[in-house]
Amino acid sequence: MENRHDAVKLALYERFLKDASALPPMPDSSLQLRRLLAAEHPSVEKVSALLEQSPDLVERLMQFAALPLLGHIRPSTRLPEVVQQLDSKRLANLVLAFELRQLFDGQEPSLQKVFNKRWSLSLRRAAFSAGLAQHLPHLKEEDALLAGLVQDVGSLPLLQELHRWPQVSRLECDVQRLCEQLSAELGVLLLSAWKLPSALVDCARLRRDWCRQHKGPADLADVVQVAGQLLEEPRDDVRLARLPAYQRLELPTPQVLRAELAEVVALWLKLLGGRPLEED
Repeated sequence: MENRHDAVKLALYERFLKDASALPPMPDSSLQLRRLLAAEHPSVEKVSALLEQSPDLVERLMQFAALPLLGHIRPSTRLPEVVQQLDSKRLANLVLAFELRQLFDGQEPSLQKVFNKRWSLSLRRAAFSAGLAQHLPHLKEEDALLAGLVQDVGSLPLLQELHRWPQVSRLECDVQRLCEQLSAELGVLLLSAWKLPSALVDCARLRRDWCRQHKGPADLADVVQVAGQLLEEPRDDVRLARLPAYQRLELPTPQVLRAELAEVVALWLKLLGGRPLEED
């Protein structure tokens, strides 16, 4: 049984490794926006006109601007004013975060069930990551939000690809195990193909490297690891406090930290369209 599972895992990985078309392209609005920002120094009007082609994106950006606790953004009723307040990197990362959900559109119930669980966890990880970043002046909340979402982004193309592999077990435990075993590798392939910064690629690559050590201040990979561990059930705060990433962030005790983050995490989760934590 284990040998058969390993063979499936290898075959799936080779499929993505050898066929670039198996990897989904960056969502359309994100791709167009990044091309526009890279090609020139576009006017606020040009950027706003591009974004206005997607009303859902505009709504999310306006909600983002209205969030309390974000002192660098002034609430506004006009998209150009919001765009003007965000530098190009922050704007591009926000738009991509709002569009990542599009990478999976399958209807097969067993795969949809696994996707829903993993996506819900990703939304919560992203909300906690953004909340943690507000404790770290050298990191931006928008970067941390996207980092929390892309840590498990490799699961999305994998679940989409499995629609073409009816021979693969649909037992939830088997599909979840495949996601856990391949998410990091596929996430690195996908984010590298999209030419995203190495700091984001590392969030996928290092998603299970709990003993990671590095020089310098805490980075996005540290933040996302801590965010994920804050969501672990059953809670093991002793293990969390010993995590090298947690120690680099120089945070209060896990119990105190959860209380401090509760309000802002709820706001980020609402922005992302996730369910409130108390609903589960």
